[in-house]
Amino acid sequence: MSPREIPSTAFQAGLAGLLFTLTLTSAARAADLAPSSAILPQVLVTAEQEKATGAVMGYAASRSATATKTDTAIAETPQSITVIGAEQIETLKAQNLTDAIAYAIGGARAPYVERIGDEVMLRGFMIPTSFRDGTRYQSNRFDGQQEPYGLERVEVLKGASSILYGAAEPGGVVNTVSKRPTTEALREINVELGSFKRKQVAADFAGALSQDGTWSYRLTGLKRDSDTAIDFIPDNRAYIAPALTWQPSASTSLTLLSEYQRDRTAYSGDGLPAAGTVAPNVNGPIPRRRFTGEPGYDHYHIDRFSLGYLFEHAFNDQLKLHHSLRRYNMRQDWAAISVPFNLSEDQRSVEERYGEDRKEHSSGITSDTSLQYDWQSAGIAHKSLIGIDYAEQKWATLRYDRAVGPLDLYTPVYGGPIGEPQQSTATRTTTRQLGLYFQDQMKIASKWVLLLGGRQDKVRQKQCNYFDQSQCTVDNERSSAFTSRVGAVYLAGNGLAPFASFSQSFAPLAGIDRSGSRFKPTRGEQYEAGIRYQPRGSALMLSAATYQLTQTNVLTDDPADPRYQMQQGEVRSRGVELEAKGRIGRNAQIIAAYTYTDVRTTKAGPLYPEQAGLRVSGIPYNQLSVWGDASLAAFGLPQIKLGAGARYVGETSSQWHDYRGGDYTVFDAMASYTAGPWRFALNLSNVSDKTFITACPYRCFYGEPRKAIASAVYRW
Repeated sequence: MSPREIPSTAFQAGLAGLLFTLTLTSAARAADLAPSSAILPQVLVTAEQEKATGAVMGYAASRSATATKTDTAIAETPQSITVIGAEQIETLKAQNLTDAIAYAIGGARAPYVERIGDEVMLRGFMIPTSFRDGTRYQSNRFDGQQEPYGLERVEVLKGASSILYGAAEPGGVVNTVSKRPTTEALREINVELGSFKRKQVAADFAGALSQDGTWSYRLTGLKRDSDTAIDFIPDNRAYIAPALTWQPSASTSLTLLSEYQRDRTAYSGDGLPAAGTVAPNVNGPIPRRRFTGEPGYDHYHIDRFSLGYLFEHAFNDQLKLHHSLRRYNMRQDWAAISVPFNLSEDQRSVEERYGEDRKEHSSGITSDTSLQYDWQSAGIAHKSLIGIDYAEQKWATLRYDRAVGPLDLYTPVYGGPIGEPQQSTATRTTTRQLGLYFQDQMKIASKWVLLLGGRQDKVRQKQCNYFDQSQCTVDNERSSAFTSRVGAVYLAGNGLAPFASFSQSFAPLAGIDRSGSRFKPTRGEQYEAGIRYQPRGSALMLSAATYQLTQTNVLTDDPADPRYQMQQGEVRSRGVELEAKGRIGRNAQIIAAYTYTDVRTTKAGPLYPEQAGLRVSGIPYNQLSVWGDASLAAFGLPQIKLGAGARYVGETSSQWHDYRGGDYTVFDAMASYTAGPWRFALNLSNVSDKTFITACPYRCFYGEPRKAIASAVYRW
């Protein structure tokens, strides 16, 4: 079967998830204390067990499907994974995926406030695109942000993970889980007001459509109008996500998921010169709100559509079919102005700026089909998985360069001349990926969990002229790769679960070197060991891990002809990660994370041999975050909850200049009051309104100033 045949066959089956309950039966026996006529009747108590794609109960998830594509206890997973549930997103008022993970894994985020995508740093590597419900959700890093209000979970699988997801960067995978229909009635309206003229209204409705629960729905929506901390950059969004589930029996379900999102904002990742940010300037610091573009010119407009389904069918207690398919489409219209790194002699102005107009269109179709077979042999319980997935991604980009006049960064006067557009890029890129994977999870004597898996991928890439697709610089290039993972977990029985694993990743590279040879895919290899601790009956999870992660076949400039590149680079990341999250006592919850990351260029190209051994730009050695919140029930005020947190990020360096981003600590706080169906809350980030530089990888970036969001939620 060729990759071109996959889309038509992918619609033939479907899958969602199973909902199961844990039933506890208790009988009150009072025969020895009262006559038989006074014996209480049997009481049946039903409690819902956490589901791998369902709501997280509190802050500490106990199950996930991201690491294995099966509903698996996190304690039995031999690879580090962090899960952020909708409750945590709401409590901390995360505005994007990077906000959501700020307290989860040491604040691993890009140095700038991104609004054109969800860029996350995992173990020293940028993760430019994300997955949704287990399949690809974006074609490139410019495909916009996901709306956190539409998510049930954000799951971060750390380290090389191509065994289940195919082409991916070695740092890991970010997989989000959509809010899905429920048979239990859910009605919520959420109104927010905040800093920078923020106004937002959101709603989330769900419930059964039929008396027997065969049909259920969910409708989630949001409308926001807001300015931002930078002048002339808005943050406006409209979002709606209807979903429908048909579950004719306990063994079969089909869930339809759809989404539309409209963003109107501007690119804010260009940064400012060093003089006036991290370096002295005779004119003082450059204001952190400074906009370096042109009002009316700079903009980022995106309209995104997504439609798909999840299907599941259990043939019997042992054999299950899972199938999913999604079609997405994004159209972007944006323009941005860049500034040089250096200022004029008076240190006030940038003498020339550079504008770029961009018209882009991304689309894709993704499908994943797998069979799960649970069986036993020689006292070993097996959970075997075999699957095939397909992804076709298209990206068309048309770009024009413009010369833009100077700007005084201290007393800016906008409205200067913008030159005529000169076409710079006009390409259409198509990538098709077909993967076949297998995995076996083996449980021995309820003590050992062994995992073994492998995957074979074939990738085809084509890049042609935007206007004439017969002119191609990359013509149906083929890459293939086999990746694997092995791991083991020991379940000590007292809540301790040490684990170790080896995993691989790959990412195809389009193009040829000077000799005409096609580039090989980059490869990633990770060795990891760690331990988790979850006391029995506790909602607290503690984890620690150490790893070494190496990426090879990295592109470097060719000294014989700088127009070409060669594959002589290597990057190595080593680190330690500590995490604690969950409930302490009856009224308090905590999230804490410490990350030590040492990422270096271990092999450099011949043009820049001095880079060998240097740290990768913008990655701090140390990151630490702590958040805690608690209700005041012990003081007779259970309706009041208070929370506070701190985020520390260490010093960062750059491979391209001598300026460093200093370390910084910011504090956040929250207070809420619940009265019946109402919940009122106030969230503050950067409480002290500290001015700080996050990093200077190429230019320098201010961190966000103090931001307040007041919210009122009504549930009934």
